[in-house]
Amino acid sequence: MNESKLTPKDRANAFVGALREIRNDRGKRAALRRGLTDNSRMHVDAWPVVASLGGNIAQSVFITVAALFATHPEESNARNFGETCHAIALKDSSDGKTPASFETRFRRLLSSSDVEDIMGQLRSWIRLAASKGIGINYESLMFDLMLWNKYGDTIRVNWAKSFWHSGENSFTETQTTTATNS
Repeated sequence: MNESKLTPKDRANAFVGALREIRNDRGKRAALRRGLTDNSRMHVDAWPVVASLGGNIAQSVFITVAALFATHPEESNARNFGETCHAIALKDSSDGKTPASFETRFRRLLSSSDVEDIMGQLRSWIRLAASKGIGINYESLMFDLMLWNKYGDTIRVNWAKSFWHSGENSFTETQTTTATNS
């Protein structure tokens, strides 16, 4: 298929699918992890791997998602990253409430002004997920990152709804109503 005709969702699905193929390749994963460093010369190690997987090395989203996947390749079916952050926050909670430290951290994530800012914060969230055995929906995350600069407000609201379970009943009712009426 012509790369220029792929939607962002198709690009994210294809790229994460390619990442899955190298899940057990320790050498390629090590090269990809170097994409998380602040030293742009270390990104040179990740570029050939990202390019071989069909990623665009000129777009930092590809480098970041590849590096995050290489750091923690465990996946989930979470609707979005807000749901994942909620699972991370609750993992060690004995009372089922979100600890204040995670709320503060999540608010900082949501206040990111652009995709570069949010990608810088993702490294710590992915490491937390890894330490707590929580998977990431990389396809959803990549899709959101690809659209962040244009639709960031909508993505923020969706993540916030998932983190704080705002409107969860109405979300389920809407899905049920839509499915029933289809």
